[in-house]
Amino acid sequence: MSEPFFSAADLSGLPEVGLVIVGFSGGADSTALAHWLTKQIPPERIVLAHVNHMLRGEEADRDEAAARAFAQGLGLRFALLREDVKALAEKKGLGLEECGRKVRYGFFQSLAAGENDRVLTAHNAEDNVETMLLNLCRGTGPDGLCGIPRRRGKILRPLLHVSREEIEAYCAFYRLSYVVDSSNLSGAFSRNRLRLEVLPVLRELNPRFSQAFAQAAELLEADGEFLEKESEKLLEAAKREYGLDADTLQKAESALSARAVKLWLESLGCGRLEKKHLDAVTECLWQGGAVSLPGGITVRRAQGTLSAFREREAASFFLPVELGETPLPGGKTLILEKKELPFAERGQKIHNLLFKNALDYDIITGTLIARSRREGDRFSPPGRNLSKSLKQVFQECGIPPERRKDAVLLECGGVLAFCEGAGASQGFQVTEKTRRALFVTVRRKAEDSAPAVQAER
Repeated sequence: MSEPFFSAADLSGLPEVGLVIVGFSGGADSTALAHWLTKQIPPERIVLAHVNHMLRGEEADRDEAAARAFAQGLGLRFALLREDVKALAEKKGLGLEECGRKVRYGFFQSLAAGENDRVLTAHNAEDNVETMLLNLCRGTGPDGLCGIPRRRGKILRPLLHVSREEIEAYCAFYRLSYVVDSSNLSGAFSRNRLRLEVLPVLRELNPRFSQAFAQAAELLEADGEFLEKESEKLLEAAKREYGLDADTLQKAESALSARAVKLWLESLGCGRLEKKHLDAVTECLWQGGAVSLPGGITVRRAQGTLSAFREREAASFFLPVELGETPLPGGKTLILEKKELPFAERGQKIHNLLFKNALDYDIITGTLIARSRREGDRFSPPGRNLSKSLKQVFQECGIPPERRKDAVLLECGGVLAFCEGAGASQGFQVTEKTRRALFVTVRRKAEDSAPAVQAER
């Protein structure tokens, strides 16, 4: 028998330096991957990372000992995490499989902290087929039919197009011993039933079924990459200060519009989004109203804008502020910056949009107060010689209702000088005579950024 090699293995994306963290269960796949890697890169770069989920008692301890012994036999570094996954899953309200996956990848990523470090897992071609079939059974779209991504962030899967048969032949040739997880033989798990009952039938129909599935996944992935780029363009075009422009999304093809909204929601920290969630958001986009999504985010369409926010209690505050950063209740930070205006701008017509969030510094006398909204507050928009209720101002500025209750106001001498979202008020705005301007920025904490799409983007 000639020496086996993995012709379909792919190490592209692996830097020439940095640690290579191998997710190492001790089974045939990870054993073959670890051994093969020692022939591809310097062994001192390799770290075998093993997780004992503490689910199978003595068998799990046996696997841990075997994994450690294998690493020692090849002179490779070994990293171990012992975690009671069952207890953790119950505590967090997660399924065993989902919790175990989070624990494993969290551990692997913690070991790959360097810029050039990478995590390698030993998923093979049949694993990919199983994933594609499971996703299809759950009613997935084209993305799910692409199966397991060969690369995601720092995670690489070199053996994704290598068959399990090739892997077992590799282990046999080099006489590599490996452990067998007894839970893989249980019909209680959907993936096992596919592996034990469905894949043999597919193999009878087409001995090269895994390659056929891989080809289909590649074609779908190519189409998906194109759609992703187009939906990113649409998302950028639709972004507004407080969310997405509904009209821009509605004019686009529905497939692109749905993808753009999904990208947007994921960037805001939405949890796992299913078709029913995206359908509800689409209905909201066209019909108005609001919908609650995973991750504690609510999406609402109002005044032509699709906005997203997290429900929270508005904090009442009243405090003097100075130049620099001032933390405010509710996780906001008020930033005041004084800037000299260039001589070239003095005496010229001021572009209101450029100085919307700026005050004439030299006319501010006394202490500047940052405060929350009060009943009866009125605001005077620049150049209109009238005052309006804050509700009217918010409506005219297209500020979503969820943003109004915690808007930051600046008061000077008992008069509102600035309103978040509306800008400077009459008498405090920057004019052609202004020499020094006070620029106002309200920054929200990252986890509360769902409602905001910054104006400068």
